[in-house]
Amino acid sequence: TPRLNDIKYFEKPALQYWATATAYTLFGERQWTARLWSALTGFLGVLMVFFTGRRLFGARAGLYAALVLGSSLLWVLIGHVNTLDMGVSFFLSAAVCAFLLAQHDAASAGARDRARWMLAAWAALALAVLSKGLIGLVLPGAALVLYVLVERDWRLPGRLHLMPGLALLLLITVPWFVAVSLANPEFARFFFIHEHFERFLTKAHGRYQAAYYFIPVLLAGMLPWTVTLIDALARAWKREPEKTFQVRRFLLLWAALVFVFFSASSSKLVSYILPMFPALALLIGARLSELSARALAWQ
Repeated sequence: TPRLNDIKYFEKPALQYWATATAYTLFGERQWTARLWSALTGFLGVLMVFFTGRRLFGARAGLYAALVLGSSLLWVLIGHVNTLDMGVSFFLSAAVCAFLLAQHDAASAGARDRARWMLAAWAALALAVLSKGLIGLVLPGAALVLYVLVERDWRLPGRLHLMPGLALLLLITVPWFVAVSLANPEFARFFFIHEHFERFLTKAHGRYQAAYYFIPVLLAGMLPWTVTLIDALARAWKREPEKTFQVRRFLLLWAALVFVFFSASSSKLVSYILPMFPALALLIGARLSELSARALAWQ
């Protein structure tokens, strides 16, 4: 049962609190140990984008994507702050990256590789749920459904390894939710109803902002790559006819869904759109690998 000054604290799951308690135990209770989880997941996110970009778009694109994410203003700032948003952004992005590595055309020759990457995606989703709740499933699930409808790729659900993946997700997430509910009968109503539906649909948390709130956040947060972001987004929808799975389209749909979802919410904070940044970094990295020196200099 997480507690804040001895008061039961049911707003979020326990993964980051466990990580911070471990850091305290190993290194003492200090400001840097309180922020260690954000710093580590932020840095691992850069390495993840490097690896994924290399596999999907080539070595140069992977390097550029890592440089973009590692120097984007919002990603750098949140990596220094003790907040849950960096951890959940890393795990959501890890799930997206593993999913793309499982589905992109180079993986089609190896069923074992696809299964491995899909199970990694399911495990990352489970850790996202343990980081910040149901958005760890809702956002990726909505992006998947949207992609299937847009591309009419009706075979994609059959490539998700649904049964072993769900079993793995439940194995990772269910034990703590059951244990905390048994110890605290009031947990389920507060966590699932108040912290998810009431937070999203009402102004109960006093964080209501205009629908356009995240537009300047995105433009400023992506500095110094904002102009290249616009360039990359303008080309991301272009279909690649030689590809069965449209990687750039999925990245664009994922980023757009995160942006629209939190823009529609009645509770907004600057860091909420952070999960879209690794996807945007991959799109920018791929675009940078195609740009001429003159165009890059202008941007």
